[in-house]
Amino acid sequence: MDEIVKYIKWRVKEQIGYSDLPKSGMLILFFISYLVGVFVGNLFFMENFIELCFVLLLLSLVIGRFVVVNFKVFLLIIFGMIFGVTRLYFTNLVDSSDVSNYLGKGLLKACITEEVDVRNDKIKYTVEAFGWQKNEKNLEVSGRLLVTGDRYPVYEYGDCLLIEGEVKKPDVIEDFDYGKYLSRYKIHAVIYKAKIEKIDNENFLAKSSWTVSGLLNMIFDFKVDFETRLSRIFAEPYSGFMAGLVLGSRRGISEELTEKFNVTGLSHIVAVSGYNITMLIVVVSGMFGFLGRKNKVIASVIVIIIFVVLVGAGSSVVRAAIMGGVGLLALWFGRTYFVSISLFVAAFFMNLFNPLIMLNDVGFQLSFLATCGLVYVSPLIEKYFVKLPEIFGIRESMTMTISAQVLALPIILFNFGRLSLISPLANILVLPFIPIAMLFGFFAVLLGYFFNFGSLILGFFAYLIMNLMIAVIKIFSEVPLASVSLDWFNWWMAVGYYFVVCSWILKNIKLR
Repeated sequence: MDEIVKYIKWRVKEQIGYSDLPKSGMLILFFISYLVGVFVGNLFFMENFIELCFVLLLLSLVIGRFVVVNFKVFLLIIFGMIFGVTRLYFTNLVDSSDVSNYLGKGLLKACITEEVDVRNDKIKYTVEAFGWQKNEKNLEVSGRLLVTGDRYPVYEYGDCLLIEGEVKKPDVIEDFDYGKYLSRYKIHAVIYKAKIEKIDNENFLAKSSWTVSGLLNMIFDFKVDFETRLSRIFAEPYSGFMAGLVLGSRRGISEELTEKFNVTGLSHIVAVSGYNITMLIVVVSGMFGFLGRKNKVIASVIVIIIFVVLVGAGSSVVRAAIMGGVGLLALWFGRTYFVSISLFVAAFFMNLFNPLIMLNDVGFQLSFLATCGLVYVSPLIEKYFVKLPEIFGIRESMTMTISAQVLALPIILFNFGRLSLISPLANILVLPFIPIAMLFGFFAVLLGYFFNFGSLILGFFAYLIMNLMIAVIKIFSEVPLASVSLDWFNWWMAVGYYFVVCSWILKNIKLR
């Protein structure tokens, strides 16, 4: 046993350098400890808060005994873990005035505080409640709800509504816990099949800061106009496909095409993430190349913020935007930029704001782990693909696809029960065309504001590219065994898998 302990200490000291850990390493270690604290806290009943902190103390002592050789590092780990547990505990507390405590039928007064989700047959509104009438009693309430109403009329962000319906806890749909899914948005109640009327004399924008809410309203209006112009340039399914590529919107994509994306492992191309942020930074830097370094950084940050809001501020795009922002700040101060540092900075601050993102947001989990794969796995496996040609980015696409899936695989299997075997090859053939299609589609819409015929010309080239991509996707989706079912995969298998993979990474790569 003593020999094992000595070996572990030697490996950790050699690979990570705990005895002389740099400031960046200390920072990453604190962020990891915080995330571990949130994760461990979720495994126990949060009512046993004191007992949970005691468990973390014991865990930290074990880490200190077997791994850490520096007392400052030990204190950093225990502080980070207890901080994570404490943050999760206070996040799970629901105010007594929250509308989720007033279940049943009644009349609700609330204002629309998020982008309106328009579907083919219904509309979903995220609202902030301020009044509740039940059994002739009028109560002041608070809290967020998800309200499902008729397809028409369509109410807008900022409108205040009188909603008649039954306030319920979110349902559990088969094995999917809808309540946990909504809790990451701080939504604890829903109303299905609501009857909705607009309250003419009240408006959320008037109740809050115009600077923030008014700007959001302008951005949401622009997004609706952008999608409308896309539908004028492209027919379906190309209009919905382009909206997915540029805006991450899946509303216009047919179920048939969505299934083909899933089978070929290409769903990520219509989910805005780091790839889109990278493309955005490149385009903005090119457009503002005449500016100085710091002014160019400011312009890029402003455009990224607007873009994040425009596409709905999903977890993957927020993570990518924070990483991009850290990189731009490094450029501002002239410092060297390490992707690994920005990754954990993004994960920490997103989960500091809302720890439920890491626990209940599959999109964040996949995005974070896929990026970890690109950072830590890619340098280890790229030597196995040196014989692949570099033309059209074939070698890079294969390396990136495999690297991303190595760490994301257990989450994919556990949540979706399906593995796409054709994904690496499909990604190689499709990914190189994505930036070209995005640029043609984006500038086709922008040109449409000034020169309609020029917009149609650019749109035609975008159509040709999308037509080719969809043809490839359809062909690969029909390959036998393109996707296999693995619904027997469980958490214990995931733990064993990560133990083996992480041991392999620690053994072969020096962490920064």
